Amino acid sequence: MVRLSAGGAGDALSASTIIEAERSQIGHDLHDLLLPLIFASSANLQSVIDQVGDRPLSASDRERLTQARQWLQEAMTLGRNLLTQIYPPELEQLGWLAAAKETTSRICGDQCELVWKVDEDAPVGRPDWDRDVATAAYRVVIEAVRNAVRHGKADTVAIRCDRKRICIVDDGSGFDPDQVPPNHFGIRAMRGRATLVGKSLQVESSPGGPTTVTMTLADG
Repeated sequence: MVRLSAGGAGDALSASTIIEAERSQIGHDLHDLLLPLIFASSANLQSVIDQVGDRPLSASDRERLTQARQWLQEAMTLGRNLLTQIYPPELEQLGWLAAAKETTSRICGDQCELVWKVDEDAPVGRPDWDRDVATAAYRVVIEAVRNAVRHGKADTVAIRCDRKRICIVDDGSGFDPDQVPPNHFGIRAMRGRATLVGKSLQVESSPGGPTTVTMTLADG
């Protein structure tokens, strides 16, 4: 098992590296989150158009149109967030925990099981959680789950949140953290986000798995 840790000012990524990591993140989000909403909406609308013809809309037609409209609204919200890379609006609308559960569930889909365990005193459930730390933690969780599904082909992803840390464990294929290609920015982006808000991040993995990503929220 190889560990890769980051924390403290000395580990801060250069501005250019963070920018490149963010570009990679935007590309992933466009591919995995935004485009599926648009494609699904287009397919729903085309299906209704093909079936309706000149007849009145049925209840089923109206339901599909309503669903397509909802997906397009979600896509527009996500698109605005990707363009600005500001505080994710879903955190404001739903709260950290509900937003993280909804987004990770969408990423996993039917490909893997998602298991959450959240302690009562975990900051992820508090509405007054520091905005910058909450955003960084949200991005770390999303990136870790995305990597588990896309690269690790995991069957199960478990997310544990307590007062001191957020831990994401997957049973995927694993990897050697020391051999990550330089053009793969996922881990570097997670490390950078944690460091920039004064937190630390550790990645533990080896070929064959499992992989554990831990963001430390409090000392002691």
